[in-house]
Amino acid sequence: MTLINIATSRLVGQSKPAPTGAEILRVARKLRGYTQAESAAHYGIEERTLRRWENREYSPRWNDVIGLVEDVYLLDILEVIGKIHDQQASDN
Repeated sequence: MTLINIATSRLVGQSKPAPTGAEILRVARKLRGYTQAESAAHYGIEERTLRRWENREYSPRWNDVIGLVEDVYLLDILEVIGKIHDQQASDN
């Protein structure tokens, strides 16, 4: 079980599959109302890199996911994961 799975299961009280880095990045960016270009510029990467991460063409490293979410979007990673699980629950 990964650290994200453990944190997610503690957050929601049960074991659910952890969201991917792509999902976390996309949801966090949209919560803050940033474009991919703005996000990439603030984090110091190319826009196409972020686009590829969000489109699952490449897998971002977890330190990049956490860095973007917490340092650029100023959100708590566990809150973003919780919102993703809430969205998944309402979709079912």
